[in-house]
Amino acid sequence: MSYIGKNSLNLLVTGFGCCRQEIYAVDGPIYDIQRFGINFVNLPEDADVLVVQGFFNKIGIERAVALYERMSCPKWVVAVGKCALSGNLFSAESKLLEEFKEKVNINVYVPGCPPRPEAFLYSILRLMDRI
Repeated sequence: MSYIGKNSLNLLVTGFGCCRQEIYAVDGPIYDIQRFGINFVNLPEDADVLVVQGFFNKIGIERAVALYERMSCPKWVVAVGKCALSGNLFSAESKLLEEFKEKVNINVYVPGCPPRPEAFLYSILRLMDRI
């Protein structure tokens, strides 16, 4: 990946699950992710990074891929939590996760169930260092 000199990132969070609260915790006064030029957005056209978290069914995977396709280039994907990394323990449909990984290149993995806000923040900062 080539260096593009990006000084800020816009994150779009998708998925269902408990990781969402830990991700949005970095937007509060304790972690203050905005001091690094990182913001949360609601439209895929405004997003640089698609944050995939929580459990997914077939419709959820299709929607996540559709969101990814609507994002402008360059774009990156961050997979957060056990569900997004290796499938959740409630679902026997782990083939869906593999199907998603075939359609979308995941750039950063953040392990945990749910991962701590510090781990998420660290991963996003490392992504910024790479781009």
